[in-house]
Amino acid sequence: MIKQLYYAQPNIRNSWERLNEVYPEAKQMSYNNKGFDWIMTNVYGINVRIEEKWRRKYGKYEVTPAQEKIADIFTLMTWDDKDYHMLAETYHKFKKVHSAWASGHREKSSELSQKSFIEHSTRDLRSLIDEVEHNFGTLEEFFE
Repeated sequence: MIKQLYYAQPNIRNSWERLNEVYPEAKQMSYNNKGFDWIMTNVYGINVRIEEKWRRKYGKYEVTPAQEKIADIFTLMTWDDKDYHMLAETYHKFKKVHSAWASGHREKSSELSQKSFIEHSTRDLRSLIDEVEHNFGTLEEFFE
């Protein structure tokens, strides 16, 4: 059975998530969706899962275990209204275990400084989503 994706009504989530103001083709997921906030389709017809975060000037880019496993692209919206985008595999190369793990808190799994995020990201989301290819295979391969 294929899981149906439920898209949110405008302004249902929160005012911090505004990716669709820059990319109107972005479809926002419902509030209780885990792992990503937006879906955009790339040139190969793949639904690319995007996790968006807004951060103050000195905040870190932090992700939960679900976001770390599911999102294809991480997006940072900064205090000065700039957006930066990074492939999940790039994030995984530079991330660090979340600092709260030392005290036993497991809500967030990893973090990356904004400076490092910005250094290793791009401002061009449309070309970045075209780099995403899923390795789920096909039904024919599954039954072989």
